[in-house]
Amino acid sequence: MFRSLRRAAVFTAVAAASALSLTPSAAADDGMPPIFAAEVATYNVYLGATLDPLFTATNPQELVRLAGEVYAGVEATNFPERAGAIADQIAGHGPEVVGLQEVALWEKGPLGGQLQVTYDFLDLLLDELAERGHPYRAVATNWNFDGTLPISATEQARFRDRDVIIVRADLPRPLLKVTNPRSGTFGAVLEIPTAIPGLTFESPRGWSTVDVRLLGASFRFANTHLEASGPAAIRNAQATELAGLLDASPLRTVLVGDLNSRPNDAAGAYGILTGAGFGDVWLATGGDPATGFTAGQTATLLDENRLRSRIDYVMTGAGVRAARTEIIGDEEADRTVPTGLWPSDHAGVVAKLRFTR
Repeated sequence: MFRSLRRAAVFTAVAAASALSLTPSAAADDGMPPIFAAEVATYNVYLGATLDPLFTATNPQELVRLAGEVYAGVEATNFPERAGAIADQIAGHGPEVVGLQEVALWEKGPLGGQLQVTYDFLDLLLDELAERGHPYRAVATNWNFDGTLPISATEQARFRDRDVIIVRADLPRPLLKVTNPRSGTFGAVLEIPTAIPGLTFESPRGWSTVDVRLLGASFRFANTHLEASGPAAIRNAQATELAGLLDASPLRTVLVGDLNSRPNDAAGAYGILTGAGFGDVWLATGGDPATGFTAGQTATLLDENRLRSRIDYVMTGAGVRAARTEIIGDEEADRTVPTGLWPSDHAGVVAKLRFTR
């Protein structure tokens, strides 16, 4: 009986391996040594509206009006529908590990009363992936911005921002093992003063890591979203802190995320992380330095393609080589039907990576 169970387990593992991109090969087509391969991805799914108008309010009444407009924008950009479009992109490639940014949690309720979840972006996306036969599970989360404001004379809303690492949930433990989830908040935090006496917003940012074992390949997977606004010194300090954290890793490292730093930012976050030994897989796989745009869609998600900058990356440390990179969610065919919304204000990046034994 036990022998039969072992045989069944082996059969299950072999069957699952046939769907993986990490099959061992005797020699890669680019002359690299025997290795295992895996696919990873990054996607900023967009919180649903820009918060910038809030910081321009000059009095409490104006702040309430602007907060109401922000929440209305979230409803208009319809994440339940966009989640399906993002799930199509992820499921179409089946990466084993994905770093997500701006995985919003929105709540609403009566002013002074109990809040109820209205949009949990993580649950919505995971449900859409499962419906497509590509189940994923969350394995690490870091929480960022957290704010509650009145949105009318009778209602209030709360927005909580997080970055999440998800992994495929359809693979048996012998093939995919995830351990040591860690997360933290950067010491450098943007403070946003307003014209309203006593009101200052804070924008904390953070990071998450997990250790991943895929057959013969073990690596640390890191996900982050660096500061987008304010002085570049804050973002640069976050990048420096992250580089130090990852330098201490005993494992080969893969870093994904929205760095809010372009490739020509030699003195900024991009330069800090590449200077710390991380390779930009878009360039490593022959991507045109003048293309590969991942950011720039308008807040409404309804205009023509306005991706004009590259700030979302998959980066690799020593012992990891990039074999292929693709931008996803940037084609007209990727827009949702029937509303024509883009999946996000960012495009995603999927990369096939190779690991030496």
